[in-house]
Amino acid sequence: MIKYFFIAVVLFLAPAFCSAQDSNSVLINVWGIDEFVENGKKFEDENMLEIVVDFKPDGKYSYWEENDLIDGWWELSEDGNTIYFDKDTDDEMVWEVVNLDASRLEVKCSYEGRKYRYVFKPKVKQEN
Repeated sequence: MIKYFFIAVVLFLAPAFCSAQDSNSVLINVWGIDEFVENGKKFEDENMLEIVVDFKPDGKYSYWEENDLIDGWWELSEDGNTIYFDKDTDDEMVWEVVNLDASRLEVKCSYEGRKYRYVFKPKVKQEN
């Protein structure tokens, strides 16, 4: 009886675990900004900030915005709906994941009273 209970628990939890693992592996990439919205106003391409985020498999990230580079640690929530940057520190930043697949990362967040929505696409690394 305990054997069947254990199998039932594993079958119940496996999809949730695999889903979080899949989201994690899709997120590990270099993402470049494709769309930028601040307080409901979409920026045109010529006015858009250059933002690049590199999520590394070891949990480190690099966030480059114009001429500023920030490095730290990232974490994806178990349900795959939240990305934490530098969790539990004074520099913590939280992104709510709206959409994540291999071709698109869409997130939203608030910072200093402003609401943001970012859409990223995979950025091709330049070969030297």
